[in-house]
Amino acid sequence: MNSSIPIADSIRESLSLISITPASIALYTVLAAALPLVYTFAITTLNDGKPTKDGEPPVPPYWIPFVGHAFSLMGSLDKLHNGYRKADGRLGRPRTLLAFGQKIYLITNPSSILLMWRKGKTVVFEPMLAYVMKNLFDGTDSCIKVLSVGQPGVDQTGLEGQIEWAKIMHKWYIQELNPGTLGLESMTNVFIRETNMELEKHTGKEFQQVDLFAWIKKIMFVSSGRALYGYKLRFDDELACNFWKWDSGFLELNKLYPDFMIPGVRAARSKVLDEFTRWYLEVKDSAGKIDDDVIWEETFGARLIRNRFKLNAQVLAADDHKAHASIHLSLFWGLEANAIPATSWMIAYILFTPGVYEKLKTELAPCLRAPVEGTSLPTFDVDMLIKLPYLNATWQEALRLGVSSLSPRIVLEDTEIDGYMYKKGGMIQGLSPLVQLEEEYWGKDAHEYKPERWLPYPGEDPAVSTKRIREFQSKLRPFGGGTTVCPGRHFAAQEIQAMVAVLVMAFEWDTAGGKVPEINRDFFGAGGLPAKGDVTVKLRRL
Repeated sequence: MNSSIPIADSIRESLSLISITPASIALYTVLAAALPLVYTFAITTLNDGKPTKDGEPPVPPYWIPFVGHAFSLMGSLDKLHNGYRKADGRLGRPRTLLAFGQKIYLITNPSSILLMWRKGKTVVFEPMLAYVMKNLFDGTDSCIKVLSVGQPGVDQTGLEGQIEWAKIMHKWYIQELNPGTLGLESMTNVFIRETNMELEKHTGKEFQQVDLFAWIKKIMFVSSGRALYGYKLRFDDELACNFWKWDSGFLELNKLYPDFMIPGVRAARSKVLDEFTRWYLEVKDSAGKIDDDVIWEETFGARLIRNRFKLNAQVLAADDHKAHASIHLSLFWGLEANAIPATSWMIAYILFTPGVYEKLKTELAPCLRAPVEGTSLPTFDVDMLIKLPYLNATWQEALRLGVSSLSPRIVLEDTEIDGYMYKKGGMIQGLSPLVQLEEEYWGKDAHEYKPERWLPYPGEDPAVSTKRIREFQSKLRPFGGGTTVCPGRHFAAQEIQAMVAVLVMAFEWDTAGGKVPEINRDFFGAGGLPAKGDVTVKLRRL
């Protein structure tokens, strides 16, 4: 009987070593919480670089189960992707990121991105339309329903037999915006006219000092908008201020940031939508009064907008004002928020890169035409303009450095791309912006502005130069690719080049002491990138 006493004493002594105090409880709680994090990180680190059991691209290490890489994706995507690139020593290796159960595949190999675009039956953009319209353009359920009809990968329950809005619009984009169409020619000519009229208002024969990027934004916001939407939409300072405020938070809206983290962004968007609603109410009774063969007029602007307006009237209730406004806002944003920054970079590089301005001036001279009525500034033969080799070289090089466009796609069925499996329901992001700056493809001067890379080198065999330039073009995708390539890319190209042409040929510049601003790559994936700061220049009309 007494032999049990030492055993009981031993148990009591052992328990006394584990003192149950508030501090120890806190410590044990922290250890219990940390254990799954440490375990998750250890396991994912051991598997780093290896395809998953299903053959998907490798999963980088992460700490928090289920949450995965979500916090990394919420931050700077440029820093995230460049971190992976440094870890690999080169581009080309795909990855699988996890965020709250969603798989996000990152592809950086140029051939893999091209192959992704060719898999248009199983890897598509359309299922993302609802997300984009709701979170970026504040679209209503009725608006999203209209856009969803007939779209691959989108549940069609309740949509059977309804008008396929997207298919009709795609046909009109081809009819009105492709090279050689009257719609594109008309929009470009209106843009040149409106640009010259704005330049007449804001410049003179004496030198004036301007902040270059802000000044271009002020001019083009009006002239580009009027080329598309005519005169009834009010392109005043208030609309511009609200538009650019909203645009400044575009990526954060995509990441679902709450209002307190992006103060004023959603409110600014609401004010922009208010102006589109006011415009809709003013012009809604005029659409049927204009002949179908009128290509551009002041009430609706381009025929494309008038046709879009009438189509919306067939699929949306007349009093569903916000739905009408948000559908138009999506097109308007694509026009203004991408072409204007791209133009700014092109002009900045032309002005501050030795020799470029002088070469362009010589090349542009044969394209000059007489001013239109109401302005003293020249117009141009646009057909000649867009074929100029050096102008196109300066344009492509500006896009390479200053535009950052992603190609997100949803996987409808398990799809193999370059030896890896991409599972149904996952999202693929083709990271063309990284390809555009990779030394492996462009050389040690990849971050330098060199239009000459898009032209035959002195003494280079013509066949060699053609192949080299074609390879460069396969790695420059500022407008996306596949079936959802930007439909407005041809107008964007023409308005950018026309704006540059008039500023080169009709103005004298003083750039002393200035330099090209640094590109803000924290806007990775947002299209035309903003500058970190601005640069002050002087200009006057010749």
